[in-house]
Amino acid sequence: MFIYQLLLMALLVLSVVASVPPIVIRGNKFFNSSDGSQFFIKGVAYQRNRREGEVYDVTLGPRYIDSLAEPSLCLRDMEYLKELGVNTVRVYQIDSDQSHDVCMNAFANSGIYVLADLGEPEQSINRDDPHWDLDLYERFTSVVDAMSSYPNVLGFYIGNEVITSPLNSNSAPFVKAAVRDIKRYVRNMGYRGIPIGYSSNDDAATRLELANYFVCDEYNGTDSAVDFYSLNMFEWCGYSSFATSGYKERTIEFAQLPVPVFFSEFGCNTVTPRPFTEMESLYGPSMLKVWSGGIVYEFFQNENKYGLVEETSPGVLRKLDDYRIVQLRFMESKPVGVQKSWNTESRRGQVKCPVVSSTWNALLVLPKFPLPEVCECLDASLSCILTPYVKIHETDLLYEVCLVTDCLKINGNGSQGKYGVFSVCGIKQRISYALNKHWVQNDRNPNACNFGSRAVLIANREDASVDSTFTADGKNCRDVLGKCLDSMQKPTVVVPLGTSQVSVALTGITKFVQSRSKSGSMRVLI
Repeated sequence: MFIYQLLLMALLVLSVVASVPPIVIRGNKFFNSSDGSQFFIKGVAYQRNRREGEVYDVTLGPRYIDSLAEPSLCLRDMEYLKELGVNTVRVYQIDSDQSHDVCMNAFANSGIYVLADLGEPEQSINRDDPHWDLDLYERFTSVVDAMSSYPNVLGFYIGNEVITSPLNSNSAPFVKAAVRDIKRYVRNMGYRGIPIGYSSNDDAATRLELANYFVCDEYNGTDSAVDFYSLNMFEWCGYSSFATSGYKERTIEFAQLPVPVFFSEFGCNTVTPRPFTEMESLYGPSMLKVWSGGIVYEFFQNENKYGLVEETSPGVLRKLDDYRIVQLRFMESKPVGVQKSWNTESRRGQVKCPVVSSTWNALLVLPKFPLPEVCECLDASLSCILTPYVKIHETDLLYEVCLVTDCLKINGNGSQGKYGVFSVCGIKQRISYALNKHWVQNDRNPNACNFGSRAVLIANREDASVDSTFTADGKNCRDVLGKCLDSMQKPTVVVPLGTSQVSVALTGITKFVQSRSKSGSMRVLI
């Protein structure tokens, strides 16, 4: 049996995946690029977690499990997924250092597409301390590099529930900047135009503003607008109905979105086993004109008790009651869509970007692209840096240092549209900047470069050394840092005017605009 499995793996790797055509977007719907038929997502969240008490070596790999990089696991899982009747899986964590050929080819040959999150638990946009920086850019692009060659990649998620309430809506500009830069990266690398989207929670206070913010393109262009939008939706519990569950209201609200919308997670578990009666509406005439299906939460049983199967031992699965119910629902669901040639209308320009209000606190001024040479030159200019020898809690140290020194140049504020010139650098570089500034402010006293042995003095550099320092591609650091600082001083931005007085703030400079143009916006040179 083991030899047979190895032979099967080898054949799958060597085979050319031609059995599944890429899925494309036209208007607000997904389509099969080969026959033009509308594609409805019949999916399941597919993320294997580590077992309770499992011992593993964190020096040998990530803390999470990437099942798509484990052929011995994914090939067994695939048989259960096929029997379940899914055509899509959502994978939350991808190890970009591993090969996914065997699993992705096997899934493609079984007609299963993949929605992949670009982030992972330790590298994603943090709603409590949002940044769009070089570390995240490199993480996100590494997943794009690892997955873009597979035709059964349906899309990439730029974020999952980053904004969950009005209090953290100021993190939205960082997500929108990530959409912009990843779409440009995909295009510049010559990859297939794989759609980029966002997975939102169902917060009533921010639900519509959030969707409109990520879909609108009137101020930052289509690169910053998502290609699809999805909701983690758990309103329908037990034997509810389309009219009473909230599904009717959500369908009316999202009917005007110009991109495909679907449920990125669904399946309330207050009633068990879950009857999944919502699937009758989701794939029926009440919803199929607006929604493109959904993803059942979730395949593997975990502590939260949403699973369809239980992994009794590594690779050994036991079907739960919910598995059989979902299998029946998928079998009964036969949505009738339209042809690609009939869906040519684009409504992007009809969605207006939201203005700042009591429930929405994000401007449309976005963080800059994380230029590697800026951060490289920053490194070259610092004398007091984060020690590489001690394991520390980085965010705690940064907070501690910024209490005693000015961190304006490494911080960003989405509610004010203010982004420090070095806010795009990775957290280690930002910490080193703050440590170095504190050391300089204390007359370069060696004792000021310590912070409990978490900082180390490597040199006593003068500003002149930057003139003789060059980046890996030959750029002079004085020129790089000078141009970067100049570009931050007088940007031209377009600001939506929701009231008669709008604060426009960039790089510490604030002016007030007290008049409204006829279009409801104004081009402001700060």
